[in-house]
Amino acid sequence: MSNLLLDDKPLVIQPKLAELLGDLDEAVILQQIHYWLEKRLNIKDGHSWVYNSMVEWNKQFPWLSLKTLKRKFKSLEDKGLLITGNYNKAKFDRTKWYRIDYDAFSNLGNALGQNDLTNVSNCPNAKGQNDTTNTIEYTENNNIDNTTTTDTTEIKIIYEFWKSNVGNLSPYLYREIQATYYDWKEVSKQPKDMILESIKMAIERDIKNINYIKTILKRWYDNRIYSLKDLENDQERFEKNKQRKSSKNKKKSMFMDAADQDHSKSAEEAWEAFWNG
Repeated sequence: MSNLLLDDKPLVIQPKLAELLGDLDEAVILQQIHYWLEKRLNIKDGHSWVYNSMVEWNKQFPWLSLKTLKRKFKSLEDKGLLITGNYNKAKFDRTKWYRIDYDAFSNLGNALGQNDLTNVSNCPNAKGQNDTTNTIEYTENNNIDNTTTTDTTEIKIIYEFWKSNVGNLSPYLYREIQATYYDWKEVSKQPKDMILESIKMAIERDIKNINYIKTILKRWYDNRIYSLKDLENDQERFEKNKQRKSSKNKKKSMFMDAADQDHSKSAEEAWEAFWNG
């Protein structure tokens, strides 16, 4: 018999929830979000929240394409069942935070005559939940256990570079560097290299603090500079613009010098006279 029928942890589907939402996938997604909210890992403004990038969510719902998954989340938002927020430390981090509006969920169920939906509807504000859930225990993105061996190695390299070139790392700096790494990992295939480059730039300018480094990274993010190649291309554009401006200013200066030599001539005549000797 196929291992698919026995060995994997199953996602339990609540038929009434699927019927209520009119979508089987949305029912599974909502139940999984409820599962994470029960853990109460992130309490903000009196509510339990969960956050992941869509790429991470996709690992929990692998049968859906990323595009379809985004559409399912958007549908749950439009129905008023998912509330979104942004409590990310980095301003450039657009990862959405989610919580379920249990009141809206209950009202929707009552309107359709569904009084016994799922564990979800019996848990106002995600508090006091004692029922067990039957959802897959994937690691949420903000859980440190999600760190891969590669991540650990790269973050350690950043730590060591900082200690060797800037100074000791406080607990605050440890957290900031780690958070910045994961922010950049969302958009870049070279998060370590980009962070190291920003630290080097800060050292060159003798501004050795994490806020300045984050400002550099934000500028790169805003300009879609996500790799060392992007950075190289950006530097080339900067140098070319600098040369053009320098050349323009030099010509302007020479023009003014030529004009000053003979005030009886018009500016145009002076410029011509200068070049013609």
